[in-house]
Amino acid sequence: MPDTARLWPDAIQAELPKLVEIRHHLHAHPELAFQEFETSKLVLRELQNLGLEIRSGMAKGTGIVAVLRGKGPGANSREAKAVALRGDMDALPIVEETGLNYASTVPGRMHACGHDGHTTMLLGAAKVLARHPERLNGTVVFCFQPAEEGGGGGRYLVEEGALDNPACSAAFALHGFPSMPVGHVAVRPGPAQAASDGLHIVVHGVGGHGAAPHLAVDPIVLAARVIEALQGVVSREVNPVESAVVTIGAIHGGEASNVIPQSVELRGTIRTLKDDIRRKVHEAVKRTVEHTCLAGGGRADVTIRDGYPVVVNDLAASAFALDTARGAFGAERVHELPLPSMGGEDFAYFLRKVPGAFIRVGVATRQPYPGLHHPAFDFSDGAIPVGVELFCRLAERYLAEGFGAAD
Repeated sequence: MPDTARLWPDAIQAELPKLVEIRHHLHAHPELAFQEFETSKLVLRELQNLGLEIRSGMAKGTGIVAVLRGKGPGANSREAKAVALRGDMDALPIVEETGLNYASTVPGRMHACGHDGHTTMLLGAAKVLARHPERLNGTVVFCFQPAEEGGGGGRYLVEEGALDNPACSAAFALHGFPSMPVGHVAVRPGPAQAASDGLHIVVHGVGGHGAAPHLAVDPIVLAARVIEALQGVVSREVNPVESAVVTIGAIHGGEASNVIPQSVELRGTIRTLKDDIRRKVHEAVKRTVEHTCLAGGGRADVTIRDGYPVVVNDLAASAFALDTARGAFGAERVHELPLPSMGGEDFAYFLRKVPGAFIRVGVATRQPYPGLHHPAFDFSDGAIPVGVELFCRLAERYLAEGFGAAD
């Protein structure tokens, strides 16, 4: 295909002032999971007049899928492919501390994970690609997804057919990465993000007077034993070369200093990178908690809520993404990550349906840079053109070549 060395950068620069304006607006008006009504309206307005086939009101009301039919030489052939590009839209219940002139105007809510940037990059790709359909030998499906932050909006989009009509054979998503400078790109082949499951424990004892513990069964003591025992699940029941995390993040029990309460509530998270390890850790956590409490004369209710599955980047798709990024930005700015993250991501549902890759885009303008979910985090404007260009190049090249020899 003809060289695109300047086509995409020049087309993106023409859109960039408007894209920065959009991101700042989104940042100032954050909306939580499944409440992205104004964000969805903005996306729909920006998609108007681009010649796209649009499905709105998906995934409990705010999800949008927009389809761009290419007009390249092979776009209408039986062999033509469709590729999905995904951007998430929701914010977090965090009080912003950036001091920006476009900081959140909604008390207690902010875009602390960069979804304002993800939405903007996907919009930018839609705008640029729609102006050059002759470059596309197939179809691009733009998935504007709600509720990544715990709501599983990705699962709803997939279940509602976002990847089915047209049938996509690959999917890509970009995510801001504060540990990497603006202009850099990284991919972790294989397991890239952990399964993230919720843990809820209620330790039941027998209440009583704090001065007479022998007449009670102290659930606070039992809870302390449980927390300590849970660390043995990872250190003694999981192969040392595998990865797992069991963290208790909240403890609630008791109201007075001289009263032994009836129960104590614990809440936490379980993170794993393989389905078999996930099942083993779930079983071990339940057994450890229940038996620890029984040994102390109490009992426990243990609930493990399945969260997002493991994000597994297809090896061929990862190699394709890395090679495409190197062609765009130079090998010195593209990195294959040696280790996965134990953070969760619901792009996992897309990758269980079709092969693809979850790609990180650097947003740091200095080091140290505030991390994801930090009240001082902000998605850097300088990362927008990088993400838009990468989306465009991934779509164009995949529709022309697939994953190459590995396809």
